[in-house]
Amino acid sequence: MEANKFPTISVLVAARDEEASIAACLDALLAQDYPKEKLEIWVGDDQSDDKTASIIHTYAQLYPNIHLLSIENCLKHQRGKSNVLAQLAHKASGDFLFITDADMTVTPTWISVMLDYFLPGTGIITGVTAVKGKSLFAKLQNAEWLFYTGHGHFNAKKGNPVTAMGNNMAVCTSAYWQTGGYENIPFSVTEDFELFKEILKRGFKFQTVFEAGALGYTNPAPSFGMLIKQRRRWFTGAMQLPKRFVIGLTLLCAFLPILFIICCFGGWQIAVLLFCAKWILDTGFLVKFYRDLDLKIDEGVWLYSPWSMVCNMILLVLQLIPGPVEWKGRKYTRSQVAVDN
Repeated sequence: MEANKFPTISVLVAARDEEASIAACLDALLAQDYPKEKLEIWVGDDQSDDKTASIIHTYAQLYPNIHLLSIENCLKHQRGKSNVLAQLAHKASGDFLFITDADMTVTPTWISVMLDYFLPGTGIITGVTAVKGKSLFAKLQNAEWLFYTGHGHFNAKKGNPVTAMGNNMAVCTSAYWQTGGYENIPFSVTEDFELFKEILKRGFKFQTVFEAGALGYTNPAPSFGMLIKQRRRWFTGAMQLPKRFVIGLTLLCAFLPILFIICCFGGWQIAVLLFCAKWILDTGFLVKFYRDLDLKIDEGVWLYSPWSMVCNMILLVLQLIPGPVEWKGRKYTRSQVAVDN
């Protein structure tokens, strides 16, 4: 196709203290197999304390389609990432808004593959995210991402969409503005889920893109403590899902305590049988998901199920303890109202 027949794409990236990863993110976006004259990249620096803004500024000087926006104020009631995206959307001129994170790298076909899924009436789509890293800790996180993403894709195909992922997401611009933009959407630390709900409320369709060409890669949480903080934020947002999903997630997190109760009152044989059955089912799903994405099946796949049982139990206990949700050096109450740190 001639370049003038391609729709204009605006990529929005919210960045805060990402000096270690922002260059790789921008390099991946510049490597897209999409006409450069039809691609603009808007990066919002959210008051970073490191060299993030300087690195983006250097790229903006070298590449005319990269733009830096310094975020100094809040747009209405928004905070954090949703505030950055709200302001970037006002600058964007694209027919579609592609959203990713500053610690992400996407495949060269990311835009072209995702764009193919915008059928008539589709308002929002989400790709699939994997975790990069060679350590066992990174491989276990990768298995977790793909386990939940795969099940989200399965539910969406069955007509029960769950959510979009804010680090690998694309929105039809007209659908976005029909919601009034982020500034007219309730504030949430899971801003992708809020936008997803608002777009579906307006009658638009949702698609998931579960194929290798739409893969994005994120950095693993550097420590177990950081991992739990991240998952706690996700869990807070997940509590807004339809009741059947909330019940299922709660039971999933309580699986290990339930096994302990069964072991005490129903016999250890039943508990062991259930443990093994879940391990086999989880591993079977993961093997399929990895093969669909042409990813190497590693030890993270085989060890994911017992590891997730322990993590989920810890997460459930912490969720019962009052306290703020932490994200990017900022704290938010459980009602998801920002608290200055």
